Amino acid sequence: MDKQSLCIDVLVNGYCQAYVDFFYLTHRPEPTGSEEKPEEAGIPPAKLPFVKSHLADAEAARRQGDTKAVFASYKELATFFTDLSDQRTAVYFWEKCLEIAQLTSDVAGEAEATCALGVAHEALRDVAAAVGFYEKLLRLAEANGDTDNKQRANEHLVVAYQSMAAETEASGELTKALTYREQCLGASTASGDAAKQGKAHFELGQAHEQLQDADNLQKAVSHYQEYLQLCERSEDTEGQGAACFALARVHQRLQDSASSLTFLQNFLQLAQSSGKPQAQAEACCSLGVLYNQQGDFANAVQYLERFFELARSIGDKALLDKARTYLGIARGNAVLPAYMHVVTNDLDALLRWKNRRLPFTDAARATA
Repeated sequence: MDKQSLCIDVLVNGYCQAYVDFFYLTHRPEPTGSEEKPEEAGIPPAKLPFVKSHLADAEAARRQGDTKAVFASYKELATFFTDLSDQRTAVYFWEKCLEIAQLTSDVAGEAEATCALGVAHEALRDVAAAVGFYEKLLRLAEANGDTDNKQRANEHLVVAYQSMAAETEASGELTKALTYREQCLGASTASGDAAKQGKAHFELGQAHEQLQDADNLQKAVSHYQEYLQLCERSEDTEGQGAACFALARVHQRLQDSASSLTFLQNFLQLAQSSGKPQAQAEACCSLGVLYNQQGDFANAVQYLERFFELARSIGDKALLDKARTYLGIARGNAVLPAYMHVVTNDLDALLRWKNRRLPFTDAARATA
């Protein structure tokens, strides 16, 4: 049967509301060209009787006072449109389910519809609305001692809060993003998922670090330490390396070079044990730069030479150029004291260096 015949059939049988819904569902504007969206793809012709039947069943059940059957019919339709990626229509039917569940004090149905509405809004990229439904689901679960839905709500909230935080960070609202990161940590802790909790600690540390003041940097250290401990318990070597590198960076900003050096050496050991040359290169580079800043040019050259060799083995031209530049600076700093001594105190050695390109130290010894 075509759309017109199905519309006439449902109206002849006296289902006025079903007719209205079916008419609007089957007479939406057809998408054209670049305006086409998945949710506007329309109902497959073979499925039109299915939609018409469930709309009529829902109206018939409502007249008979069978609210469970009404809920079931609308749920079938919501699921059907979700499978079609038509989230807006799915939201319409889940809202009907929610209304029925609330009117009949159906706690389980209310929780199911609330969760589904959160998922649908998240699929529509309306994360703020999704968060509202997940938070409502959490309140319902807590009020009714429903551990399964409490777990489900927290798991959804972790993802939604992360999305909200990323969006606000991208727009430069760092303080607001920090609030979402804190909420994400709370939800991940409540979910009992150690991996999610560790990630939340790490991202909250990054959020504090972006604010750059001493108080927030200390808070960043605290969260990175929590992340490190969680990674150690789960034997996550890569995570431990990321935590050590972050801790080294923050301690350097706090002008605690000794702690920064310790964490960088730990990072290098972890990178070597994992056999990842990129991480090893990053560790050697950071150690070389730190030693150079401290005036320990011998160690700076040693680590930057390792950085250079690793960069060559990786084959990344930009990384190799960076390694060559840093190594050149460190080597220059290493010979600078000898050069200054020769320039200011030993003219003969300076001439031998100029004429025969003898190293400064050899030129000075030749003079002696």
